[in-house]
Amino acid sequence: MKAKKTNAMRILDQKKVSYEMHEYSSDAIHVDGIHVADQINKPHEQVYKTIVLQNDNQHYVALIPVDEHIDLKKAAKGFKVKRLELLHVKELFDLTGYVRGDAHQLE
Repeated sequence: MKAKKTNAMRILDQKKVSYEMHEYSSDAIHVDGIHVADQINKPHEQVYKTIVLQNDNQHYVALIPVDEHIDLKKAAKGFKVKRLELLHVKELFDLTGYVRGDAHQLE
């Protein structure tokens, strides 16, 4: 069975950027990136989680290593806004197409 590509993978293909896809199993209990990094035998600092943030009607995306936590004040400063909050997980798929628990490895 051919693996289903994400929109990010399609964009990388379009731009002719090489990448390597890793498949892993997940369940309702193990949706964290550390579990994924361990399954694919990659250091935690090489596997990233996508954090979607919001401020009023604006949305922002941050990638951070799976073993770190986002500092909302630092993120707001980095995006040059007064404050940010996490997007509620119930809104994630409809807004972005991302599934909570997917992990990304940057090479």
